[in-house]
Amino acid sequence: MFRMLGVDHYENMHSAILAELLNPKGSHGLKSEFLKIFVGRLVNKETISGFHCENASVRTEAGTDDGRIDIFVEDDQRHAIIIENKIYAADQWGQLKRYNTFALKKYGAGNYQILYLTLDGKEASENSKQDVKYVRISYSSDIIAWLEECVNLSARFPLVRETINQYINHLKLLTNQDMDTKNNQEIVELLSAPENLDAAFKISNCLPMVKNQIVNNIFLPQLTQICEELELTNISEVYDRVNTSYSGFKIKNPRWNYFKIGAEFESRGLRNLIIGFNHIDGKKRNDKTFNELKKLMEQKNSDWVWNVFPIYGNWENDAMKAILKGDMQKLFRNELERLLKLTKDFEM
Repeated sequence: MFRMLGVDHYENMHSAILAELLNPKGSHGLKSEFLKIFVGRLVNKETISGFHCENASVRTEAGTDDGRIDIFVEDDQRHAIIIENKIYAADQWGQLKRYNTFALKKYGAGNYQILYLTLDGKEASENSKQDVKYVRISYSSDIIAWLEECVNLSARFPLVRETINQYINHLKLLTNQDMDTKNNQEIVELLSAPENLDAAFKISNCLPMVKNQIVNNIFLPQLTQICEELELTNISEVYDRVNTSYSGFKIKNPRWNYFKIGAEFESRGLRNLIIGFNHIDGKKRNDKTFNELKKLMEQKNSDWVWNVFPIYGNWENDAMKAILKGDMQKLFRNELERLLKLTKDFEM
């Protein structure tokens, strides 16, 4: 059910699900029991002593002076738990540092904890964490283990129990712990046999060429068709995108004098796709409009303003199939229409 609803790629959907379970006033009806298990498992008692779960409040996208916290849990004794939820999106510059500055000022040292939640428990980027103390947690082990305890606790609440079970199964799918993992192991053993090893490496070496073939020969014409329908110009070139850093697509609007639309992979291998605006010519700037765009987009630097692409951030198997089925074309069209609507009153 969660996969059918498209939950996998959207961090805010996962945040909403977790926040609802953590909330003592949540629709699950078990009051603060789920939160107590979470605090007992994942909150360092030396960091926060005596967190009052019964009177806690839980919010998503909680606003601060310098950003929004994905999941924010606060009790009535001036204690706070800050959860930064990262599924596929890249860290923003100084993100954990900013949250730490906010919490230190509001709650004081020893009264809050920052949790950095990812699929596999990876570290935050250097530009985000800087010198901040935080705790890494993962969906693959920490969240699933917590949810399994929640299932046991909700035995007398069948609707809640089965919903959590479905969510656990969904997380196992996202973190490669489902039946496909067993199948993958069988394939690994098969390809590791001496008589199959040459074929395995030949196929592996061809995969980047397959991806380039699909992107350049199928998606680029699709993108050109979208641009023509929207009275835009696709100025993207054919090249080896898979092995090129910061590869992507460039689109011009004939009615714009200063800006172009760009979709760019932040990492080599068609990973971490973003979409936004930058100047056509760095010497011909419109800083007034650029500053307005900064207010509307999620992330920015001195040259770009952008949002993380809403789905298919990493162009692997699913993204390639989406191109072949035409789903990626529809998604790009929706994004371009959104950006055009967003800027219709600006001097672009």
